[in-house]
Amino acid sequence: MTSARTTGWTGLAAAGLFAGALGAFAALDPTYSHLTNAVSELGAVGAPNQLAWNLIGFIAVGLLLAAFGRGLGREIATPSAGGLLILFGLAFAATAIPADMSDLGSPGSTAHIVASQAVLLLWALALVRLLFVRRAGPALRWIAAVALALAVGAIVVRGLEALPPGLSQRLSFAVVFGWVAATSMVLLRRAP
Repeated sequence: MTSARTTGWTGLAAAGLFAGALGAFAALDPTYSHLTNAVSELGAVGAPNQLAWNLIGFIAVGLLLAAFGRGLGREIATPSAGGLLILFGLAFAATAIPADMSDLGSPGSTAHIVASQAVLLLWALALVRLLFVRRAGPALRWIAAVALALAVGAIVVRGLEALPPGLSQRLSFAVVFGWVAATSMVLLRRAP
């Protein structure tokens, strides 16, 4: 299997695992609502399936994202974008540090929130870098530009509180994992 093919399948696995785990773990908790609850609540202190969610939904997905970032960086010969995406994946894995929803100032909650913010920052910086990488090709640059524009829209929607908080967060996740999936599909089409 070529590097582009491996990277593409790794990205699709990350997106699919996250979506599947989110659906499954939310269904296992009858009090959980995609409209009002944060994804982090599935792995928060005292959540019914805290450990399983953190291992699958955050750590496994984060490691897949880091591997995807490494592969993409190699595929387009851009260590800076690849490095940012590796850190993006590792920060995603670090969101497995359980937040205490009753004490958002606790060390665990603070670490979780910092990791969550790092995920978005590192992802956005990597995409900005991709915009200027000729070797990425027009398709990957276009996907990065669209994802960044959609991310700005998602931030505005969240800031205006135009949607319920859980749904607003899902919109942000859809943009990030939509970019991962679309980029993966381009890599798979490029692969011999």
